[in-house]
Amino acid sequence: MSTILMSACWPLQGMSPAQKSVLISLADNANDDGACWPSVARIAERTCLSERAVRNALRWLEEAKVLTAHMRAGRSTWYTVSPYNYDPGTTCPPALDAAQPLHQMPPTPAPNAGHPGTKCPQNRKGTIKEPSGVSASTRDASNQAPVEKIVDLFNELLPELPRVVLVNKDRKSKIQARWAESPVHQDLDFWSDFFGMVQASDWLMGRVGGRDNKPFRCNFDWLVAPTNFVKVVEGNYHA
Repeated sequence: MSTILMSACWPLQGMSPAQKSVLISLADNANDDGACWPSVARIAERTCLSERAVRNALRWLEEAKVLTAHMRAGRSTWYTVSPYNYDPGTTCPPALDAAQPLHQMPPTPAPNAGHPGTKCPQNRKGTIKEPSGVSASTRDASNQAPVEKIVDLFNELLPELPRVVLVNKDRKSKIQARWAESPVHQDLDFWSDFFGMVQASDWLMGRVGGRDNKPFRCNFDWLVAPTNFVKVVEGNYHA
């Protein structure tokens, strides 16, 4: 399973429940490059859909550019899941029973929104929802990763590794990408635990021999690269 692909596929709108189920099933089988090769029968079994419904959903997902099918003569078809290419409503119409795509304009705020005394709606957990009048720039700012604090945690918790001195544009971009991939990542406690997992790994810390008996020792840039990040989170280096 690719955590990166799953995180990118869940928010997508403008498709039917059947199409979304097939997409999530494929993403759950895919590697970080989006490649997977489940059979139609296997997808039908996992999604509780008929094989005909699965084939229709696969065809629609291809037209929406979120999926590419690769035919192999005499062998099963394999697929590439591409959530970032999703483009509903261009080559294919949105599904009839689908919710509206996210890129459409939100409803106009209530006339009394933002006025003193107006009660804010609460979600199921009892926390206050963001008022509809909050600007897009404010929402974007609230989702910005605390880059400096994450770097400070790395330097503090992993002093044995090369220290991060310069926080350049590339590093900021990678940290922001990892932060935005999942709500779970949007917590400094997660990053403390993440660096703790690195500290506990003899291989990542260079405490054991690697190829040709030469120890490997990771650094900050290696850790925040997408594929390496997922492998550390999933505990691949704790054997």
